[in-house]
Amino acid sequence: MLTSGNHIWDKREIYDYFARQPRLLRPANYVDELPGRGVVVVQARNGVDCAVINLQGRMYMPQTDCPFRKMDALLEALPPAVKVKFVDFHAELTSEKMAMGWYLDGRVSAMVGTHTHIPTADTRILTNGTAYQTDAGMTGPYQSVIGVDKNIVLQKFLTQMPVRMEAARHGAELHAVIVEVDESTGRAASVRRYTVT
Repeated sequence: MLTSGNHIWDKREIYDYFARQPRLLRPANYVDELPGRGVVVVQARNGVDCAVINLQGRMYMPQTDCPFRKMDALLEALPPAVKVKFVDFHAELTSEKMAMGWYLDGRVSAMVGTHTHIPTADTRILTNGTAYQTDAGMTGPYQSVIGVDKNIVLQKFLTQMPVRMEAARHGAELHAVIVEVDESTGRAASVRRYTVT
């Protein structure tokens, strides 16, 4: 599965790709008429059905439907037999991501935030059994400023002049969160940050 966020629409070529690749998700709280989908149920290697849900926040992001209400509708539509539910909440504000975590606590197995490129150190299991981390961080070059060549970004901050952003090329890292879930209840049994450098 590959979840996404506000940049999913940046390249028009992706529109037709959604029909050919059901493992690519776009935020579910964009209007339904857009290409792609924001939730999928897949079977894990052990045969357990798992729902993967992609949502986008609304603060300082493109306009979308309410992610909280959309999440309610998505959970209502899932078959009751699907206990394992993983949510990627792509949002700018840590407060919006934290609020979503508490809103979903006990209703999903895990809620992990994305978008800000920097992994947070608040990995935990919330009161009612939902694994949580405000931001998983990015997979990409960490000898950078959120993936962009650091010298270009420094030039922009020092001069306030427009610059052409280019991806950095060094220090590739993969950042993730590993969650173990009790398949009979859907509650998280453990959660930990994971980094490959």
